[in-house]
Amino acid sequence: MPRFEIHKREQVALFAAAILVAIGGIIYELILGAAASYLVGDSILSFSLATGVTLFGMGIGSLLVNYIKIHPATSFATNEIVLGLIGGNSVLLMYTGFVFTRLHWAIFAIISLAIGICIGLEIPLLVKMFQKFGRKSSVRLFSKILALDYFGALVASLLFPLIMLPHLGLMRSAYLVAALNIAVAVLILRQMKASRVVLIVSIVATIVLSGLFVYATEIEKAIDKRTYKDPVMFQQQTPYQKIVLTRYKKDIRLFLNHNLQFSSLDEARYHETLSASALSSVASPKRVLIMGGGDGLLTRDVLKYSSVEHVTLVDIDESMTNLAKTNHLLTDINQRSLHDSRVNIVNQDAFQFAFSTQDKYDIVLIDLVDPSNERLAKLYSEQLYRQVGNILTEHGVMVTQATSSFFSPQAFYMVANTVKAAHPSRHIAAFSVNVPSFGEWGFVLSAPNADAVMSQPLPKGLRYQNQKLLTFLTKNNAVSVPSGPVSTLISPRITDVYNADMRQWRYYN
Repeated sequence: MPRFEIHKREQVALFAAAILVAIGGIIYELILGAAASYLVGDSILSFSLATGVTLFGMGIGSLLVNYIKIHPATSFATNEIVLGLIGGNSVLLMYTGFVFTRLHWAIFAIISLAIGICIGLEIPLLVKMFQKFGRKSSVRLFSKILALDYFGALVASLLFPLIMLPHLGLMRSAYLVAALNIAVAVLILRQMKASRVVLIVSIVATIVLSGLFVYATEIEKAIDKRTYKDPVMFQQQTPYQKIVLTRYKKDIRLFLNHNLQFSSLDEARYHETLSASALSSVASPKRVLIMGGGDGLLTRDVLKYSSVEHVTLVDIDESMTNLAKTNHLLTDINQRSLHDSRVNIVNQDAFQFAFSTQDKYDIVLIDLVDPSNERLAKLYSEQLYRQVGNILTEHGVMVTQATSSFFSPQAFYMVANTVKAAHPSRHIAAFSVNVPSFGEWGFVLSAPNADAVMSQPLPKGLRYQNQKLLTFLTKNNAVSVPSGPVSTLISPRITDVYNADMRQWRYYN
């Protein structure tokens, strides 16, 4: 075969390697940021550190390439193997560090730095290989490599959130990208006829990573047994969150991104308080909007009111609402509420729904997860609460969960002040109820006037709430909220305030 054909084939291999490593590098950054935000909750800090530390490592890697004297193809392949082994196990290492140590941020930084160094070595080593096989460095060469790198970044930014994360989860995604790195190593080694020893190592690494990919779910379950006190009955990573169900005797618990959402032993205290405080403040409520509450428990309690004709449940995660309709652990608790003909499930962002719906509601119940990251801040904003006021009927009532009045009092106050700012002409009541699995839990009610609150009788069949207790909570024992700042779309203060509140508690750090 003529030397020109071999040279052309080598160039194709090198350019293919350039785009493959670009895809892998960006996906590693996204995996690191997503894993840290799931485990810790602060998405801006997580993604900022993942990007910043990785880029810093890339700078170090670019400088270190000057000290590498061995064959560039062997160096490149070795670097890809190291990157694959570190990056592939990154989620496992971070998850293990979070569960078994208090050094998760240090582990996160070390892994990000190591991955960054390996990524930083890639393009300089690619250029060295081009030089080794007869192509001189030039602006044209660099522009082609960088163009492929940027194109790969676009592919990765679409591939990870739309395909890999929802279908594979974080851990399997990491192992798949690692296998991609090893595949690049094999491609280079075969085309460049580099070190046979490194080729054998790459094959062994591929086998190891493939095995870890296959058994990733079992590995995750084994770690989860240590994370959750009770046996894990179900777990799923969705595009939005990690869903885990545990059971110990009669206690069924739901966790979203490691945060407890309910215990079946005392959830009635929360859900009956949220629903009853609103529905008992409107005469014959007919149309109810629930934002969040994909587990169906709040819907169950709303349907106990005979006047209710239609319930719209808006939850962004279709996997959560499907689980609540099909998993017997949940259907036994929610009494198959999501199968009721009066219930319409809309899998959409609650913020977007509030601004797009043309309907009016007698009741709006906001049962969303706590504002632990910036993605959720808009759901606690003055703009959302104001829009909720616009879709309420003349006598309509809104009640939102408002985090713990004990564990996160400043966040609780901020929710109340934000609702006050959004509904200046309405009666606002902040109150709390004790839920043993959570502690004191806060709610904020917005009604047309004070006389409307608790003006109607409660339905039969409630496990915890009664007229006397709920009147005491919402009227006689309502919390006096000091004036303070509000949270808006432009200044989403609620996330910082909530996380500052929670950092003082040892279990949260």
